[in-house]
Amino acid sequence: MEREEITTVLCCLRCQKETEHRVVYQGGLVKAIQCNECGLEVGFDPSKLRALYGEDLVRRVLTKPRRITEEYKRDLFSFVSSIPFRIATKPYRMFKEIESLKDD
Repeated sequence: MEREEITTVLCCLRCQKETEHRVVYQGGLVKAIQCNECGLEVGFDPSKLRALYGEDLVRRVLTKPRRITEEYKRDLFSFVSSIPFRIATKPYRMFKEIESLKDD
């Protein structure tokens, strides 16, 4: 997962009204939120984000057998035909996901 930015309307802590904010995601987690009106930026501690990500990774690993079972029960042909590609690309996808969590 790479860095992504979106603009949305949130209630600003400083302005005390709904304003446009820039939300920065990195590795699927919110890295920072900045008010476009007053400039207040709320950041998140990277070490805490990594800890949360680690918990998410463990949860995903532990639930993988159940998710695979659900997937092949839904559509066995698609599941079986996608396995070779998924096995070949998984190390790269994991590497990119972990790299996206590093500081810029």
